[in-house]
Amino acid sequence: MQAVLLRAAAVLPMAAMLGAYCAALAQQYSLAVSRGAAVDGSTLLLSARRALGCRGRPSLITLLSAGLSALAALPVVLEPSLTAAVRFGACTALLALGLVDARCGLLPDALTLPLMWAGLLAAWAGQGVALEDAVAGAALGYGGLRLVDLFYHLWRGRSGVGGGDMKLLAAVGAWAGWAPLAGVLLAASLGGVMVALLARLKGTRVESLAFGPFICIPSAAVIMLDTDVQYLFI
Repeated sequence: MQAVLLRAAAVLPMAAMLGAYCAALAQQYSLAVSRGAAVDGSTLLLSARRALGCRGRPSLITLLSAGLSALAALPVVLEPSLTAAVRFGACTALLALGLVDARCGLLPDALTLPLMWAGLLAAWAGQGVALEDAVAGAALGYGGLRLVDLFYHLWRGRSGVGGGDMKLLAAVGAWAGWAPLAGVLLAASLGGVMVALLARLKGTRVESLAFGPFICIPSAAVIMLDTDVQYLFI
């Protein structure tokens, strides 16, 4: 027990600081994009440097991000291992992606693609799901949403799913495998519907809703807890 408490005292504050940094990064990136900066890796790197110098009273989003990051670090505290550490890294990237999408409606390739390749590399190195499951998950994550978008385009004459969402789900599949993707999408869709309904009840008109945060939350839970939500459908 003493060892767990010592690890908690060392790991959790650092994880909380990392979560707060993700919030600052998302804020700086959204500001840069709103001012006309290119949606690319150079803007992301510049925003990352600027986020290091952010000061001031923490916002509610910053505190929430810090708490979520500390929660994602609990497996590292309870059962420390390289696998737990790399999964925490994936959850941190998902937190940053969800915050960026919530702020500016974008899922930059500079985050989604490295996250996908990192998941495949972790699988190859034996620190994630089986490599064949990771490859199948990445392919199904992207291809499944691409197919949904195709049908929506035929029905409504416009795209209904962003390319960033497809790449994000491909990255999730690389980390979690193909099996949990149906549950992740179901949870994300239900979350989006609930938020849209609440907005309508409040009289707020919702033209579009960033889907990335709703994908990131259940995905992080699946990766952090190493659960297989396909069994919810049996």
